[in-house]
Amino acid sequence: MLGASVGTECSVRDFSRLVRSLARLCCIGFLMCSSLGVVAWGQQPVASADPFASLRTGSLTVWYSDSSRAPNWAAAGRSLVADFPQLQVNFRLVAAQDFIFELTSTAAHGSLPDVVFVDNWGQGAPLIESQSVVELLWPSRFPALRGTWFLMMQGAHPSTALAFLHWLNDDPHWTAPQLSSSAMSTIDREQSTASALIALKNLAQDIRTNPAIDPDAALFDLPSIGTGCGNIVAMVNHSVRFIFGNEKIAIMEITYEENARGGQVICSGLVHSFLVLRKRMNEWKVLYLMPRIPDISTASLVKGFSSLPYEKTQGRAPAVPSLITQQDASQKLVPPAWYDISWHQNQPPPAAYIVERQVANPRGKDENWGQPSLTFVNPPQSGDVVSSTMIFAIGVPERWRVWAVGKDGQIALSEWRTVNFTN
Repeated sequence: MLGASVGTECSVRDFSRLVRSLARLCCIGFLMCSSLGVVAWGQQPVASADPFASLRTGSLTVWYSDSSRAPNWAAAGRSLVADFPQLQVNFRLVAAQDFIFELTSTAAHGSLPDVVFVDNWGQGAPLIESQSVVELLWPSRFPALRGTWFLMMQGAHPSTALAFLHWLNDDPHWTAPQLSSSAMSTIDREQSTASALIALKNLAQDIRTNPAIDPDAALFDLPSIGTGCGNIVAMVNHSVRFIFGNEKIAIMEITYEENARGGQVICSGLVHSFLVLRKRMNEWKVLYLMPRIPDISTASLVKGFSSLPYEKTQGRAPAVPSLITQQDASQKLVPPAWYDISWHQNQPPPAAYIVERQVANPRGKDENWGQPSLTFVNPPQSGDVVSSTMIFAIGVPERWRVWAVGKDGQIALSEWRTVNFTN
């Protein structure tokens, strides 16, 4: 999202002229469907099994605000050309101080770029006020210190522009990890997937009443998953990227297109989510949900979960981890807050331990925790104590608990411990 400070010198006259010019084009060029939070253009994008289809042979005009805070367009541009060598890209680097003036002049002649990158509110506010753009919902694969990508609704190539935003969120060369789901029956795959989709589609509701969420799952504050653009209005085109596990545990990644709206801002983007489900009482429930996760975090979790043996023969459920580290709400630490946590070793040792952690959102309610993270800890070869040193937050409460994961996928959970370090 854009910073609130104005980093571009632009006159009020330029600002107002741009809004008027875009507003005139808005009336001519597209119809906004506010009930769905989506936009229909004069040239409608065509649905395709290949989300990058229009990038393979199309044309695209990209304007880019020249700023030290902007992402490295050279790297992004090289990647775009390498991915789509037949794409005709018209790239223009515009000085930050001239961006509004240049866009105003272009709009007055009825011609606009397909997508633009702006790095501050001085450049983005006129676009948002005119309701003539769709903002990229999530940071791209080519991160910036600050700034936002916008699709121009009156651009000449809306299908290509939409595909470009998708490309910013997704690698066209991505391939599923080579993981086997042979230990899962067809019905387990189907039922666990159905439960995961229910959990995601009900994210806009209270997580405590979500029918697909495991009662032992970590609660997290719903506003913390809300977009910077406001309320989620549509979550569509869900796709299971991979699934593996056995008859007790399922691990999967699901992507979906998310649309959101807040005031005058419309946002859209591809979202990657990671889920861990377990089957209890013959029902699959979501024990862990990361609604929005970067690829690097997914890779780390896949590496950890793929190391489990996933034995088909049901064994004895692992013992509940008994925590040794006590709660301490007043300890002072010098940043970074390295802190040792420990618990008693289960006998026999499980296949893996996982430390689940959540940082509090400072609004004073028990359920106001952020999205949980997972860290794998290998069981020690000997001894009856397991310890791990981790960096904790300073100045805000953080809680943690331990999973014991059996060789057959059964999971036992410890109680939560809360720490609150200061410096």
